[in-house]
Amino acid sequence: MKFYLKALPLAISVALVPAAAFADEATDAKVAQLEQQVQALQAQQTKNLTDKFNFNGFISGAYISSDNDAGYNNATSSADFTQDSKMGLQATFNISNQTQAVLQLMMKGENDWDVEAEWAYLSHRFDGGVKVRGGKLRVPLFMYSDYLDVGYAQPFARPPGEVYDQVPFSSYTGGDVSYDFDLEDSTLTLQGFGGESTVPGADLDLSNIMGGNVSWTDMTWTLRAVYGQTSIEGIANGLTIDNEKAVFNGLGGSYDNGSFLAVGEWTTVKIDGLLADTESAYVTFGYRIKSFTPYVTIAYVETTDNDVRSNLPPQLSIPLSIGLNQERTAYSAGLRWDAIDNVAIKFDLTYATDFGDTSGGLGGNAVINPLTKQFTFDDTLVYTVKFDAVF
Repeated sequence: MKFYLKALPLAISVALVPAAAFADEATDAKVAQLEQQVQALQAQQTKNLTDKFNFNGFISGAYISSDNDAGYNNATSSADFTQDSKMGLQATFNISNQTQAVLQLMMKGENDWDVEAEWAYLSHRFDGGVKVRGGKLRVPLFMYSDYLDVGYAQPFARPPGEVYDQVPFSSYTGGDVSYDFDLEDSTLTLQGFGGESTVPGADLDLSNIMGGNVSWTDMTWTLRAVYGQTSIEGIANGLTIDNEKAVFNGLGGSYDNGSFLAVGEWTTVKIDGLLADTESAYVTFGYRIKSFTPYVTIAYVETTDNDVRSNLPPQLSIPLSIGLNQERTAYSAGLRWDAIDNVAIKFDLTYATDFGDTSGGLGGNAVINPLTKQFTFDDTLVYTVKFDAVF
């Protein structure tokens, strides 16, 4: 009996050892299962976040030079690799199926590659089809406004400055609203916009920006009309500008059947007071031959209110006429080569002439004799080699 009493604790201990070991194994298995569940949840969250986030970008690198220092597109007789060279990164986060947040960061060689937010906005499309955006947006005045810096989306080496340089700002802070009418074989889009902006590198503030545009496309033909206005305040060309009204009107159209391409725009800018009113236009024709697209462009710009400044006293009319009057016609011939997927190489030769008795609107064309309105250059030839890529 004593033997059994002494052996009982040992037997109980021996019996409990497998049970304890089994309990430890069960706990470890449960922990491992929980870890797998956590990892699965983390993977699902990462996948959901990845599905909501889109990232892309574009880059351009260019060599430009000119036969003189007139300054067309800021080109000089020396080689320049910064003008027209740029890089952009764009991120889109799909908050929901109808709501997006978009951020586009730009770095330009001409601005020492400083990083600047070109786009930063929130958009929402309502069930009825109306789309509203708010934040920092591209001002929608031109055919290529949305792709102004995306060289790959353009047939030419650069948008014609005769038209696109007449508006000295490209983005504004504010909002827009648009609606697409789906017709039988085409789409009609109405857009209204408003906000404020500043002119980069100048002491000018733009307030009460407002306007609208209408466009129609059947994916071969595109037609577009736009109106915009703003109030200008600040200093320009030595003039104090006090809430002067500026009005922009534009018409554009394009035809692209996959082989033949034609695109053109006509614009006017009218500003109260002594700042220059302008009229400008261009037309581009191109033809795709496999991976090559040769093109030609004719463009012009001229001030339409020279008499406003010429009627001033000489001490005012001469400097203002020299600084503000412009007249220029440009002829471009180029070739786009889609060398590989998402990469295009472009060669362009642009000849600008017909300056009249103006500098042609070129910053490097200095006046020789203010009384006779003689300038250093009466024409200029610009060479461009450029690559554009998207990723």
